[in-house]
Amino acid sequence: MLYGDPIAVHAAYLIGFSRQVAVPEIASVIYQGGGGANLRDVARRSDDTLTLFGAFLKWGPSSSRGRAAIARMERIHDRFAITDEQKRYTLATLIFETERIGQQVGIDPLSASQQQAIWLFWCRVAEQMPLDGLPADAAAFRRWMLEYERENWRYSDQAREVVDEFFVDWTRRWFPRPARPLGRQVLLAMMDGDLRAALDLEAPSKQVEWLVRANARAYRPLLGIRPLRADRSWLDYFGHRQRGALDFERVGPSD
Repeated sequence: MLYGDPIAVHAAYLIGFSRQVAVPEIASVIYQGGGGANLRDVARRSDDTLTLFGAFLKWGPSSSRGRAAIARMERIHDRFAITDEQKRYTLATLIFETERIGQQVGIDPLSASQQQAIWLFWCRVAEQMPLDGLPADAAAFRRWMLEYERENWRYSDQAREVVDEFFVDWTRRWFPRPARPLGRQVLLAMMDGDLRAALDLEAPSKQVEWLVRANARAYRPLLGIRPLRADRSWLDYFGHRQRGALDFERVGPSD
């Protein structure tokens, strides 16, 4: 897949989202008194979000379809009390999550030019939202993100309930029932220790950590040599709930 294999995309999305809910104020918005969409139907919520992201990637954030997808995302978020600072942190998790998971599993998944392309892409998305106040470059934004986490990450029961549902979606989607305990360990192994501590999650076994790192090292060289399918996108997998032509107004909860 042009923009990443579905299983890797899903892992990065869930771990990035886990970082967001490690901020109690964000967790409260997502939790919605126990009735939030990520508690009632986390699989559909994940597919909806990644479908919109897939539209940004497929057509570009400045295209008519890209702008329509961003506008839909903003209308969904407008019903919640989300501050611009929280939006900036959310954007940071999207920009840097692939890099951070790579560090956790012992690989360098992105070249410098790819990292810069990701930064520029999400800056264009921010312009369309619109969201200002971003630092001047990716390095400054990364420093801001890490400082924000040091100041704002705290454990909350609401965050833990939401993240537990992320694990349900992950294990059900990718692992047969007998292997779901292993699936949980795999996702834990892709999370760094600071994030697990903030959410009061257990550490994976050393054996699973070794297995995840070995698979990452074997997978990394294939990225540069496998055929490039420019006709494919995240929509091929995460947009499967949409029947017929993609209508952004049917993505996400009804207004």
